[in-house]
Amino acid sequence: MKRIGLSIIVSTSLLITSVNASSWDTFKEGANKAMFWKDKHLQEIDFKHMYPRAVYQTSYFGFAITATAILGAGAFTYFTAGAGAPAAATGAAVTASWVAGGGSGSYMAGLSTIGGYVGGNAIVGASILNGVSIGVIGGTTVKFATLGLVARAGIMASITAATLDGVVYFKNPDTGLLQWKVIVNVPRNLGSKSTRSIVDKLHSLDEEILEAIEDKNETKYKEIVKAKEENYDYAIKLLRKTLESNENNQEDLIVLCVIAANNSQYTLFSNAMDKLKNIDVEDKGFLNYLFSLQALYKGDLDKTKYFSELSMDENTYALEPVILNINILGQEDFSKNEERIEYLVKRISEEYDSDDYVSQYSLASINYRVGTLYFINERYSKAEEYYRKAYDELGILQKNFFGKELKHVVELGIANSLYKQGKVSSAKEMFDDILNDIDSEENSTEVNRIRDQYIGSNKWNL
Repeated sequence: MKRIGLSIIVSTSLLITSVNASSWDTFKEGANKAMFWKDKHLQEIDFKHMYPRAVYQTSYFGFAITATAILGAGAFTYFTAGAGAPAAATGAAVTASWVAGGGSGSYMAGLSTIGGYVGGNAIVGASILNGVSIGVIGGTTVKFATLGLVARAGIMASITAATLDGVVYFKNPDTGLLQWKVIVNVPRNLGSKSTRSIVDKLHSLDEEILEAIEDKNETKYKEIVKAKEENYDYAIKLLRKTLESNENNQEDLIVLCVIAANNSQYTLFSNAMDKLKNIDVEDKGFLNYLFSLQALYKGDLDKTKYFSELSMDENTYALEPVILNINILGQEDFSKNEERIEYLVKRISEEYDSDDYVSQYSLASINYRVGTLYFINERYSKAEEYYRKAYDELGILQKNFFGKELKHVVELGIANSLYKQGKVSSAKEMFDDILNDIDSEENSTEVNRIRDQYIGSNKWNL
C-alpha cells in the first residue's frame, strides 16, 4: 500500500510541477467551487460520471490497491484457527460487518456469526469467512473441519472471489434464506459540503486501515475502524435528515444511500432509492445498478436481473452489473446458465476499457469468479481456462512488482485445477514456481497459506 501510495504521490507531483504553482492553486480553488455550487440535479447517472478517472491515474490503480490490500499481509488464516485476535484485511472486515448489520462492534459480531454458522467462534469466522456458501457445501450448516480438502479449497477460492468482485452470498442456517451482500464503492466529489467531507474522510480512513494491516498494527487498526464506524453513523444520520426534508438533492441521496447499503441499512437505502425513481436523465446506468441492488435486498432476483441487464445495456463498459449478474446466474443454476455466463464474460471483455472509469474491480475479478464457479462444480478444465484468463488480465506491475499476492492466488487456482485433471507434474511445477516467487522469511504467512491450500501437498486429506 505504501508503495502504491508513493506512486500516486509521484504521479501527482509530476502533474502539479508541470504548471505554475500559484496558477495551479487558483485553478484548484475555482474547480472546487464549481463542483460544489453546481446544479444538485445530475444530467447523467452513469458509471463514468460516478467514478471518473483523474488525469494522473493509470488504469491499474483502483484494482491494484483493492486486490493488494485484501490478499496481502496475511489476510486470512485459512485452514487452522490460531490463538489470539482474528486477523482480517479490509474485504474480510467489511464482509463481517455486513453480516452483523454494520455499526459499532459489528466486525467481531459478524465474525462470531459466521463462525457460528459452521460450529465455531469468531476466530473460526475470521478463518473461513463466508464458509457456508456458494454451492460448495450446499448452504447447509457443516463444520469446516469435517470437509475434505477439495471442498475447503473451493470454499477458500470462493472467499477470494468474493473479495475480488465484492459479492458475498450465503444461506443463513437460522432462516434458511439466501443472504446477499454487495460492496459498492462510494462516489466522490458529489453532493453537499457535508456529504463530500464524509466521503473524503471515509476514503482517507480506508487508506489508513490498509497501512495498519500492512504494518500488522492491531491497535491502530482498531482505532481507525472505530473512527470509520463513527463516520458511517454520521452519514446514516445525515441520510435520515435528508429523507425527512423537502429538498431533493439527488447527489446527496445517491452518495448517502450507497453508504447505507454498504452498512446493511436496507430500509433507508430503499427509501432513498424510491425518491430517485422518477429521475429523467439521459444515461442512468449506475442508477439502474442501484435499483438492481434494491431488488436484491428485497429478495426479488428476477427484478434484480432485469435492472442489472438495463445497467449493462446502458453502460456496456461497466464491470459491476456484469459481476452481479454472473453471481446470481451461478448461484441459481450454474449448468443451466453456463452459456449465458460465458457470453457475459466475452461481451464485457470486448467492451471494458480500464481507462473509462475507476473501478474497484477488473476483468481479472470476473474471470477468477467464473473459474471458481467451474471449480466448485467440478469442471476443472474450464476452471483452469478461466483462472488463466484471470492471470492474463493482471498488469505487468502486479505480476512483477507490487500486488504479487494476487498473482500467486490466481496461480494457485490454476495449480489446483491442473491437479484435479490428473496433470500432477504440471500442477507441482506451478506450485513450486509460486513458492520460489515468495520471500519465505518476509512472507512466511503467505507461504503457509499457499501450502495449506495446494491440493497436491495434502493429498491424504482428499
